[in-house]
Amino acid sequence: MTDPDPGHGSDHLARRRDSTLWPFGLMPAFVLVLVNFLDGAETNILPGTLSLLQDDFGFSDTAGGALATAMAAAGLLVVLPAGYIADHYRRTRTLAIVVALWSALSVLSAAALGFAMFAAARFAMGAANSLDNPPASSLIADYYPPVSRGRVFAVQRVAWSIGVGVGIAVGGAVGGALGWRAAYLVFVAPGLVVALLVGLLAEPRRGALDHVRTTGPASDREHDLVTEMELGEASPTRQGVREYLDGVRELTRIPTARRLYLGLGVAMAGFNGMAFWLPSFLERVHDLSEAAAGAVTGGLVVVVALSGALVGGHLGDRAAADGGSGRLSITGTALAGGAVLAAVAFPVPVVGPQLIVFAVGAFVLSMAIPNFAAAIAEVVPARRRGTGFSLYYFLTILGGALGPLVIGAVSDLTGSLTAAMAVSMLPAIPGGLYVLGARHTLEADARAAMGGPG
Repeated sequence: MTDPDPGHGSDHLARRRDSTLWPFGLMPAFVLVLVNFLDGAETNILPGTLSLLQDDFGFSDTAGGALATAMAAAGLLVVLPAGYIADHYRRTRTLAIVVALWSALSVLSAAALGFAMFAAARFAMGAANSLDNPPASSLIADYYPPVSRGRVFAVQRVAWSIGVGVGIAVGGAVGGALGWRAAYLVFVAPGLVVALLVGLLAEPRRGALDHVRTTGPASDREHDLVTEMELGEASPTRQGVREYLDGVRELTRIPTARRLYLGLGVAMAGFNGMAFWLPSFLERVHDLSEAAAGAVTGGLVVVVALSGALVGGHLGDRAAADGGSGRLSITGTALAGGAVLAAVAFPVPVVGPQLIVFAVGAFVLSMAIPNFAAAIAEVVPARRRGTGFSLYYFLTILGGALGPLVIGAVSDLTGSLTAAMAVSMLPAIPGGLYVLGARHTLEADARAAMGGPG
């Protein structure tokens, strides 16, 4: 029997397909993207106001650099406990409290009476900025099924990069016009609004959408929500902490996760190190001004991260919908191929062609990032996704802290920042090949994560 309205049937199928891909709608993704944007922006007001702070408080460049290192160290201290919190407590409530805390710490930074008080506020901000990632990523994995997770993770990761650029720009512009204290107050009100939006989100049931691997009929959303009775929140006990640490060790024994974690660690060390040193490289090698070098670096980070992550997330989701290990093929190939392109870019003597080759390499590398997160969500059991993502972010932060240090040390040792930048990406080549080996274990580990036979 023919449909009297041909368009009606196609519209119905489109709606059903959308309800499968986005069963909770796009609002949770929008709110969690805003959280990541604020994470990048509020943390990175510091570089834009650093010279103003030095003029006011009179501290050295070494002390200024130590602020960034201390913030990273604070993040390393709390990111694994954040995984425990994400796995045992209501994630939306936790995240709302964390985002509101950012606003409070920004006010404290603006009110600092001296360097010690300011440094303490930024140290606390470094810790607080690592508390949001495990619950936010765990929520994404439960709001969206594997066939659409890559795209959501891509936009979430890009939002942080854009926030970094906006934070630096706001720090410089507002600080220069109104003083550095005003710059730290810009995101206070938006942060409280976002905290309220996070608190209004429904808490999804852990792992409820893991089985949705095609665009078939959507599940009943009401059955994907968590009730208060099912949360089982309780204060941490010694036995609970011991079980959590045992869980961390168990995650490193998952073959696919182990390969992803190692590949991520070497990629972040090289990629973050390059981003940190690129302005200095452009100033020293190509005689660009500080303003021009900063503008080029910021523009590359935003444009390349945005385009590469979105393309990579889209391709990864298409591969996941087709089944098999296509997502990991994209991840490993992008990691190794992007590292090769980035490494060969630095010896190019002319700035224009050099930046083009570097941009292509960074674009390819960025394609891997959302697929790391989406693949980890597939192979880590839903009850431990907070822990799984805390390990993910631990390695991200560690790479961000070690990368600049390693490049600086190699530059001092060789007398060539160019050589140091090129060498920093070489470990990512075998890292990408190592990730490709996870194609053979992905399906078995994903079945085991969902409680099926391995």
